[in-house]
Amino acid sequence: MELVKVVGANLRAARALRGLSLSETARRADIGKGTLSELEAGRRNPTLETLYALATVLDVPLGWLLVAESGAVAEPTVVVSRASGSDLSGRTVDVQLMDRVFSGGQQLEVYRLHVRAGSRYVSAAHRPRVIEQLLVHSGTLVVGPESAPETLGPGDYIRFDGGVDHVYQALEVDATATLVMRYVEEA
Repeated sequence: MELVKVVGANLRAARALRGLSLSETARRADIGKGTLSELEAGRRNPTLETLYALATVLDVPLGWLLVAESGAVAEPTVVVSRASGSDLSGRTVDVQLMDRVFSGGQQLEVYRLHVRAGSRYVSAAHRPRVIEQLLVHSGTLVVGPESAPETLGPGDYIRFDGGVDHVYQALEVDATATLVMRYVEEA
């Protein structure tokens, strides 16, 4: 199924699950009601920033909005190509969901991350108990809690609390990384 259709169906389902109206969801996410309506209808491509805002309001992991659930057991080998069409672009950051794993009360989402040179993105806090883990492959990234970000180069790794506002900033050249988001269920 096409990504915009998957996102639309998942947005509608998450909003219904939370018992939120279209207007209230749009207001909380600080987006237009018409924009949300078009997203839910699968007629508009979402930006990464918009989907993060909606995932936060709907209290679902970003990956939950991106994948059509088939109900099938996962195959032991998974191949995701760059041409799969599952990239999400923002003004600063592009991501591609590579995999989701559910185990022991946790959900892991693995993303390919690309941050444009000279750009800075501040991600609003995710729900509590979200841990972000990032391994830089190329470029230099300033990343981590907005109050105390770290500067990382190729081969450097960071783990931080995604439940606080955090930053992604590429310095002189584009940067690439692998991002693992770990959602720990409430006990």
